[in-house]
Amino acid sequence: MLHGIDTIREQAKQPLQDTQTDIVCVLGTVPTFLLDSNAVTLNQPIPIRNYQDVAKYAGKNLPDFTMYDALETILTESGGATIYMINVFNSSVHKTSVSDEEYSPVAAKFDINHVGITNLVITSNEDTAELDVDYTVSVNKQSTTIRLISEDFINAEAVTCSYDYADVSKVSAADIIGTVDANGNKTGSKAIKNITQLFGDDINIIIAPKYSAEKSVRDALVDLAEELKARTYLDCPQGTSVNSAIVARTNASSIDLTCSSKNAYMALPWVYRYNQYIDSNVLSPISPVLAGLRVKLNRVADVATSIDNTKSVTTVGLEFPVEFILNKENTESNALNAAGVGTVINWKGSFRIWGARNCAYPSETGIETFDSVIDTANFIEKTIETGSFECVGAKVTRAFIDNVTETIKAKFNNWKNPEMGLILDGDVWYDEAMNPAQDVANGKIVFSYDFCPPSVAEHIRYQSYINIKYITSALANE
Repeated sequence: MLHGIDTIREQAKQPLQDTQTDIVCVLGTVPTFLLDSNAVTLNQPIPIRNYQDVAKYAGKNLPDFTMYDALETILTESGGATIYMINVFNSSVHKTSVSDEEYSPVAAKFDINHVGITNLVITSNEDTAELDVDYTVSVNKQSTTIRLISEDFINAEAVTCSYDYADVSKVSAADIIGTVDANGNKTGSKAIKNITQLFGDDINIIIAPKYSAEKSVRDALVDLAEELKARTYLDCPQGTSVNSAIVARTNASSIDLTCSSKNAYMALPWVYRYNQYIDSNVLSPISPVLAGLRVKLNRVADVATSIDNTKSVTTVGLEFPVEFILNKENTESNALNAAGVGTVINWKGSFRIWGARNCAYPSETGIETFDSVIDTANFIEKTIETGSFECVGAKVTRAFIDNVTETIKAKFNNWKNPEMGLILDGDVWYDEAMNPAQDVANGKIVFSYDFCPPSVAEHIRYQSYINIKYITSALANE
């Protein structure tokens, strides 16, 4: 028996925590032959949080390999993001063999116009050279230099080379899409589903720069985005013209851009970005720009803010100019937007994303075809789902029902606060008609809620009048 006072601390009811909005997954290719052996990865999600991680796991910004450029672009556009990279380039598979290629050394040196050289065999006059005894190898930016150093080879007028070289063109759509084998090992995009269990992060944005222009890859990314309630940004094939894109959105011919997912956003043209590795501007896919800008908007504004009319800081030029006149309807930029394709315009020296609609447009219309509305819906639904995790296994009582509805209502009140402005309003309720006793007894319970994010100012119209009455007032005697 206690004769005195004690205190039992009860766990307070916790408010719902906003779900993550800045987690990106990039599927692409890494020149693994430039990496330290302990940094080489294949079909494995690797967290990238800074430029040091980019250098360690993505190597160099070698043209045709997509990963380094994508990671650097996202970090630069966003100002900081958590990215998971999944490299699908396998140097033992994605290679090409060359036999008996002849070279004429100059000053005991010659260049092979490939990188990632393996299994190199150099012969001259039936003599076979030995590495570091008869020759040395150094990798340049886009070629490999062979320097002959022994007396047996240094004066050779001709040599014959056979070798394998890393051939990123051998990477296929199937590599990006990936598989799940009999032991549950996942490759390509299938490995994205391992990220939550491995790292605890919830992927919000999925891109496969360049490869997402292929129909099969696009379909795989869309399916994954809809399953995860994530956003996928899609590229069009390099060289796709405005007219070809418009036709390809509904009529798959030589180019297929058919897609009607609300979780997908498609844009063209490709853009030029500076590549410090080769010190040149390189034509690159637009999807990393879109991913980086979406992360930035989520951080500095909110998910309800459209990517439309957002400035890119990495874009220095366009594959081709897209006609844009602010107050004219019949332009290329409007024609693309009307087909559900975003674009990039040059607005007085700054390159801006132009287009607010997701890929469901124009086969569907209405508020849910705005990219930001679906981003907001995904954010709200995932926040409520993850915030309700602790409810699973709880006793179903009136207090339980009230606790769930009150917690979600509190979150809606926060989201509709003018300082937040994530939604215009929202409500949650428990409908007894949707919860018959048999279902509740069987462990199934249904809550209902609705909400409305802000729409997007896509078309602003002013009505102007020339009013001659101002002549009278202006000329009147004071």
